[in-house]
Amino acid sequence: MANYQWFGKVHTFVYRASGGLIGHHLGEHPTALLYTVGAKSGRSRITPVRYYALDDHGIVIIASNNGQTKPPAWWFNIKAQPSFDIRVGRQRQKVRAELISGDRREVLWSQITAINPRTKSYMKTAGREIPVILLRRMADK
Repeated sequence: MANYQWFGKVHTFVYRASGGLIGHHLGEHPTALLYTVGAKSGRSRITPVRYYALDDHGIVIIASNNGQTKPPAWWFNIKAQPSFDIRVGRQRQKVRAELISGDRREVLWSQITAINPRTKSYMKTAGREIPVILLRRMADK
């Protein structure tokens, strides 16, 4: 298992076990947990992802997979079932994933690359457009 996979499992365990008190930030990077269902397996999945607080209606994430040619598995999971739970710090909430396109995507992408300059190279190394996704908070019913 690659180090980043091991670290992701430990990070997820600590984030969950602490109820979000520990693990919400990795250094200066805010991190959310996605609670999804596997598109192929149907199994529950919990994945830590960096997020960007760039929208008043939710948080923004990118399916970069650190510039790999394949998108991350969670991208296929949220495309198959766009409504799911996330944990941001101590708060767990229901969201609906919305793929952002057009001018709005370009504005958000520029903001993301300004915050995290490493993302500038991702589209080139991946050879694909990196999906920008708004996780819109769903109203409590």
